[in-house]
Amino acid sequence: MFGYVRPYKPELLVKELARYQSVYCGICKQIGRDYGQFPRLLLGYDLTLFAVLMLSMADDDTYERFEGCISNPIKRRPVLKGGEVLKQAAALTILMAYHKAKDNAQDEHPIMGRTAQLALTPAWRKAAHKYPGYEAILKNHLGRLKALEAGPPSFAAADIFGDLLAAIFAAAAPLATPDLMIQAGMERFGQHLGAWIYLVDAIDDREADCNNESWNPFSTFEPSDARVKARELLDYRETEMDRVAALLPYDRDAGILGNIVTVGLMAARETILEGRRLTKI
Repeated sequence: MFGYVRPYKPELLVKELARYQSVYCGICKQIGRDYGQFPRLLLGYDLTLFAVLMLSMADDDTYERFEGCISNPIKRRPVLKGGEVLKQAAALTILMAYHKAKDNAQDEHPIMGRTAQLALTPAWRKAAHKYPGYEAILKNHLGRLKALEAGPPSFAAADIFGDLLAAIFAAAAPLATPDLMIQAGMERFGQHLGAWIYLVDAIDDREADCNNESWNPFSTFEPSDARVKARELLDYRETEMDRVAALLPYDRDAGILGNIVTVGLMAARETILEGRRLTKI
């Protein structure tokens, strides 16, 4: 996964950080239960926001339990358990990772991509069978993206990836609320989030893509101009996400969501634009 969508840790309350980590660890362990241990390595922060957003409004049956982890078996921390939201976040992790590996196999990283695709195939088949709707969304929109990337550089690619996340959020929204207006708001949030993820990933990869002569929407810009354009486009998406998120009726986790939308995305964006690498939370 991409890993750009994250809270800004210095401004999280201790209880908020613990809650965020419990959701993250909950998805990780759900992947292990449903798809095996290897795919747990693929979890990023992006789908943690998806899960936190759904859980913030859902009348779900999750609970927390203190457990260790294979990466740190001595230290025990709260881990979220149960509920359909975690199952869907786990499945989406597998489906997205598989399609990313498939794309790499066809493009700039054929050996690594084919290896990852082969390793993920059993888990992907299981996830696609359980959630065919998500698999259909990914195939449809990634096919559109592939066709666009066969032509000249275009920022329309960000809109397509936005459509992809909008469709995923729309499909998952009934988990959170039966209210159709709120579901529409969540779909709109997913649209801007998807476009933001695509753009920040593109500017992060710009130099490597230019060196490899790979497709990138910023490739026609000089480095300094590309950063200026990226900041403009990303700031717009962040503002729109903030506007939509402010209208959603959270029952819980408002502090985490507010931190990510108003501070975390901006901090990640500036880190990338300054040429630095994001670190683990």
